[in-house]
Amino acid sequence: MCGICGIILKDHNNPNFSIGALLYQMMESQQVRAQDSAGIAIFNNINSHNNDLFYNLAYLMESPTEIGEYDLIEKKVSTTIPSNEQVQLISRLSEDNRVSIIGCEKEMKLVKNLGLVKDLDKKYNIKSMKGSHGIGHLRIATSSKVDPSNAHPFSTTVMPDIAVVHNGEISNYSKLRNLLENKGYPFYSNCDSEVIAVFLVDQLLKHGDIQRAHDEFIQKADGPFTYIAATNHSLSLIRDKFGTRKGIVGYNPGKNGYPAFWAMATDLSALDIVGANEYVKAASPGKSIIFTI
Repeated sequence: MCGICGIILKDHNNPNFSIGALLYQMMESQQVRAQDSAGIAIFNNINSHNNDLFYNLAYLMESPTEIGEYDLIEKKVSTTIPSNEQVQLISRLSEDNRVSIIGCEKEMKLVKNLGLVKDLDKKYNIKSMKGSHGIGHLRIATSSKVDPSNAHPFSTTVMPDIAVVHNGEISNYSKLRNLLENKGYPFYSNCDSEVIAVFLVDQLLKHGDIQRAHDEFIQKADGPFTYIAATNHSLSLIRDKFGTRKGIVGYNPGKNGYPAFWAMATDLSALDIVGANEYVKAASPGKSIIFTI
């Protein structure tokens, strides 16, 4: 079983707190669940270019000097170049077997890799990362191989600043993926969890309503699942219609030197370790809990 977690500060306008340190603690408390890979996505509007002219195309490339190691590359891309040139760039990268495409970022910083959360921190210093909200994931491989492309969080190259972490199984994954691929959406892994991110983007491009997007996924997806999704304006916890995977939320009003924040996770231990043990509740089956900015 994978471990998932999320944090959102009550004061969304002060993204200068190191929520990466909180996510690290929550992930470490759930490390016993999964040891194959780890990843986080943190949102900070200071990271934005303050206009719509650029975004970062993020991907992992196999290290030329260290076997089994991958380097994070963030390529600055202009949104003013013709879309077919962007497609060709992404296509070239996706055909390179040394590359694992992550997605597009403006306010988001997404890092993931093989190994434990302590390995991720050693490589990227995630405990120092600041922002208004973020999510974390610990993976144990069940239906796809241990590979950086199958590590969470998942994002897309279609819309910047969306990330998803997931625990469970999307049993009709192939059907949903085929429907989305027929609409022209690209996929970069063989992990069923990626379909959640792409499905949400498809819905958001249609109507822009995150609540409606989650409701649609709950209705269309089969299997046992809980997922946490983050955009630059929201953090959400979603459970399948039968509630077969855990998902809980708690609140820290500002204890132990922390600012006030809401936290969500698979296990209660992850809430306890950061003092988010007030107003604890589980998301109802087939429902979502959404915090907006």
